[in-house]
Amino acid sequence: MGTGLSKSFSLPPAIAASGGWSLTGTTAIIASSGSTTGLIWGFILHPVSHQHHTTYVHDATACEECDLLIPATPLEVGQASCCPRCGHTLSRHLPQQELRPISYGFAALIMFVLANAFTFMSFSAKGVGQEMTFLQSITTLVDEGYLFLGAVLSLTLIGLPLVYMGSIMLVLWRVDKDLHSNALRSLGRLLCRIKPWLMVDVFLVGVLISLVKLMGMADIKMGLSFWAFVGYTVLLIKMISSLDQMWLWQRLFGPTEARDIDPEVGALESGLVGCHICGALSEVSSHSCSRCGGKLHARKPGGLNRTWALLFTSAILYIPANVYPIMDTVFLGDDSPSTILGGVVLLWAMGSYPIAAVIFFASVVVPLVKILALFWLCYMVQRGNVTSPLGKLKLYRMTEFVGRWSMIDVFVVAILAGLIRLDNLMTIYPGPAAVAFAGVVLITMVAAMSFDSRLIWDLQQGERERE
Repeated sequence: MGTGLSKSFSLPPAIAASGGWSLTGTTAIIASSGSTTGLIWGFILHPVSHQHHTTYVHDATACEECDLLIPATPLEVGQASCCPRCGHTLSRHLPQQELRPISYGFAALIMFVLANAFTFMSFSAKGVGQEMTFLQSITTLVDEGYLFLGAVLSLTLIGLPLVYMGSIMLVLWRVDKDLHSNALRSLGRLLCRIKPWLMVDVFLVGVLISLVKLMGMADIKMGLSFWAFVGYTVLLIKMISSLDQMWLWQRLFGPTEARDIDPEVGALESGLVGCHICGALSEVSSHSCSRCGGKLHARKPGGLNRTWALLFTSAILYIPANVYPIMDTVFLGDDSPSTILGGVVLLWAMGSYPIAAVIFFASVVVPLVKILALFWLCYMVQRGNVTSPLGKLKLYRMTEFVGRWSMIDVFVVAILAGLIRLDNLMTIYPGPAAVAFAGVVLITMVAAMSFDSRLIWDLQQGERERE
């Protein structure tokens, strides 16, 4: 009996010739075959379209950082479209965007399973040893009563990365099949919102810093799971960088309607609003995006008040994060608490100057500078300062980029607490400052996200209108 299933994909001729496959050029079509091989290959490969378009035209949109209207622009493979006013990258035409993310995601999932199947790190000193699995860095925090830190690590290292990979693979695997439009939109919006919270690369740097901290006092060996985790991190980064957000929405729901726009003015000035999720333009009176279903706001809700509140909260938490010990080391019954600055001083005294500098910069300088920079930006916008908008925007980009790297110290504490558990000989416990410091990092990240950089350019528009 013939089946009604028909889908195009590239297939090696040897496979195509073995069991009811017909070839036209380089295209194979699933025909009426009853062979098991044909069914398996059809199940695996048929949902993915392998049509490679040399030119991709991104939709007319508004720059999400300065609100300038950008007309639809054709892009060749490898090209990117950038805002002519602020330089923000709007869209990229990346090669094989329907295939590469699935390949990287599948390989990353294999590496993740291997990262949890073997020993992650081992520690031995004076004939006493201890092994740690990847999950023990999380379960130790939970066992010690630090549920908040355990939840943060579980989400940023396991939960959100797995949801991200699974969502991308599902969306692209079913891109040519009928999948409920609301489900697609929900998955697409989810991808955009959880991307900033993936921190496996930060955790990997924390592992390396922990390794340097321990090398002077014990013999440290990296297990098979560590190398699998390295592969997992690299593949996840490759997966993220191989897919363009605007291209994905256009591929799923088609291009937006053509609009006559003035590329010299902002979207709000033209009565339009750009969607932060898919980039589609809508009338400023619209409440939701017609393509992705996301909520539309001409400017982020809450204005500067929300950013001010988050900054004051993070500034308050910054004090206990640096005053209280971030970890306690018990050696032969002697309790030695250590603050963040104390750990930096100890590493410097041991001669680990690069690691001491990294921790000091990431855990002390970056959170403080980020808080002060956002305070200054909010003050300048609220005051109506119109000078150097591009300079202010570059400062905002820097604060948004470096914020997540301050989690290094929290990850170092989690690794050491999970590994150094030698009963009465030596044990490391997380300290109360770890919770406060994690709160500082997470709240400043939310504060940076709540700040609307378009307000900087609104001041320029107001100045032109007054002139």
